[in-house]
Amino acid sequence: MPLGWTRSDEFGILTVVGQGDVGRRDIEDYLNATVREGTKSHAKLVDMTVGNLDLDRDDLESVARTLLEYGVGGGAGPVAMVVHGALNIDMAVLLKQRVGPRPFRVFTDPLEARGWLMSLVRPLSANPMPR
Repeated sequence: MPLGWTRSDEFGILTVVGQGDVGRRDIEDYLNATVREGTKSHAKLVDMTVGNLDLDRDDLESVARTLLEYGVGGGAGPVAMVVHGALNIDMAVLLKQRVGPRPFRVFTDPLEARGWLMSLVRPLSANPMPR
């Protein structure tokens, strides 16, 4: 699977790792899984440093539209996408421009991306109080 993810820490940040070629279907499957798993609202660190966005023009438009719909009505967590390579950076910036007003930034340094996400989230309670 080109995209794998785990909820990695006490902040509830999802770490998403792309390996090899990551296409439109892979991204759509991942987004659908976050809805099913109840992690749509979590902050996401998307690490594409060893992956390649394999999107043609139509795919890029479709993914941008899907990301916009994903964020409609709120509820979608912030995204820090880490990419390397000119083509990946260009595609990530194009996607960022189309996702709407939710927090979405493109980075080339994973530590910088994580720091930005951590500035937006609070630690999850280790012992949540019953309601």
